[in-house]
Amino acid sequence: MKQRSTFLRIFSFMKGHLKLYIFSVVFVGLFSLMVQLLLATLFKEMFNAIANNDLKQMIESVKFYAIFIISNFFIVPIFIYIINKIVAITTGNIRKAVFDKLEKLPLSYFKNNHSGDIVSRMTNDIAETERVYDTIFFNIVMSIITAFGALIYTFILDWRMGVATVGCGVLILFINLYYAKILRVLSKTIQERLAKLNEILTNLLDGVQIIRVFNLQKMIMNKFGKQNDEVCSSSMKRVKTQAVVSSLNTISGFLSFGGLASLGCYLAIEGYITVGVIVAVIQLQNSINNLSRMLGTFITSMQASLAASDRVFEVLDEDEEPVLYELESVNQISDDMIKMENLTFQYDDDNTKVLDNLSFNIPKGKVYALVGPSGGGKSTVFKLILNYYKPIKGDLHIDRHSISKQKIKDIRDKIAYVPQDAYLFTGTIEDNIRHGKKDATKEEIVQAAKKANAHDFIMEMKEGYDTKVGERGTELSGGQRQRIAIARAIIKNAPILLLDEATSSLDTESEHLVQEALNQLMKNKTTLIVAHRLQTIQNADQILVLKDGHIVEQGSHDTLLSQDSVYKNLYNKQFKLALGES
Repeated sequence: MKQRSTFLRIFSFMKGHLKLYIFSVVFVGLFSLMVQLLLATLFKEMFNAIANNDLKQMIESVKFYAIFIISNFFIVPIFIYIINKIVAITTGNIRKAVFDKLEKLPLSYFKNNHSGDIVSRMTNDIAETERVYDTIFFNIVMSIITAFGALIYTFILDWRMGVATVGCGVLILFINLYYAKILRVLSKTIQERLAKLNEILTNLLDGVQIIRVFNLQKMIMNKFGKQNDEVCSSSMKRVKTQAVVSSLNTISGFLSFGGLASLGCYLAIEGYITVGVIVAVIQLQNSINNLSRMLGTFITSMQASLAASDRVFEVLDEDEEPVLYELESVNQISDDMIKMENLTFQYDDDNTKVLDNLSFNIPKGKVYALVGPSGGGKSTVFKLILNYYKPIKGDLHIDRHSISKQKIKDIRDKIAYVPQDAYLFTGTIEDNIRHGKKDATKEEIVQAAKKANAHDFIMEMKEGYDTKVGERGTELSGGQRQRIAIARAIIKNAPILLLDEATSSLDTESEHLVQEALNQLMKNKTTLIVAHRLQTIQNADQILVLKDGHIVEQGSHDTLLSQDSVYKNLYNKQFKLALGES
């Protein structure tokens, strides 16, 4: 039932082209049948003409067949073109549907699934799915039409030969059906192991520098070799099984041919049929046995493609990120731009509460910093504000309203985010800045770059704003990437700003330039900073100390240093100052 559902679902992507596709496939199948029937008739007439010494009969038969074959060269290619065009459109529809779905999936999906496996589904599995309507379905329909047409004609020529042909075909069919299920399991295993192989390859590409620095080449190669051996092992099992099926089909084919030839000779000697009928039936037998022989192969191939399709549809069936999160809260209007009320959260794969009844509020236009020991939940606070995850309980207000009353997209429109390691998309510098505001003019982009202290280094480049940044921005330095990311945030002009210690990994000169850019960005914004280097947040209006999912301290830099506080201990450890310094 699942296979049938998967099969129908694949064809649903043809949308308005399905009827034309089926018509074209059937038409080509009928044309192929006509070729087979005319060829069988030609052989029958030719051999009967030889037996009767009738040259005129033979010439007329050849002439009619030649005219039909010539017409085939002009008609069939048109329908083959139509079929191939629809196949290309359908594959494009599936690819777009999966890509669109990936954009709508929650962050947890990407956390729980390796990027290599996702890429494999987008490439290997979609390519395997395409074979359903590109090759397999087309060949099945062609074979069924020609086989049943040939069988009917065989019975018309002689019913005894028809019964014998059916018997031979059934024997070949059972052999192939027996191995079909085995081959589907092997094909699914190969697809899954290929996905694992892609994961290792992705790790190699993403971590090539770390691999070389720590001399991990041998370890990675061993992993790849082991996984590649598993792919090869499963492939060899499939090859061996297919070889057995092929051998049995060949033997069955010889037995079928010999049996029909022997029966035909007997019937001809007894005067029931002519020599021409024997030749015609043997010619038609190829089409009938081809269906029996190839049906198993088609089913096997279909199983492999359906297994791949299931992996594609697993992505399409994932729950999308909701339009908004529904929380159990009073949903009253708050005066604060960011407010957490008794908020509790834990990740799906962890029973430990990362945040436990967390409460704090950030008034409009204020700069707050979030500090604390590693693992205290600082990054999780950012993820919840960005609505990557839904709180287990409690309420979260963004721009004075509960997130349960706002669409996630609308909330994110109000937030600009500058991470510690800025991600740039492949393209130009101008393209990357424009991601902050899609309809930004060139003048707006330049102004944003100037405020971000990026304009000068951009203009020093040969291509200026048209400079290609490379994959992940590798053509730029860390400081340059950060300033491009800040320009992107500036041009967005969102009222809320989230900074994940945007200067912690930079050299002194770059840090100074980036900090100046951040000061420009923070003007008139409600800002929350996750800080690792405590000297960067000394001017924050309030510092929130987060430990074990709770706010354990809150106050200004000077206030917290004047107390025997967690913050003071962190500060002293970081700067190696005396414990009593205030």
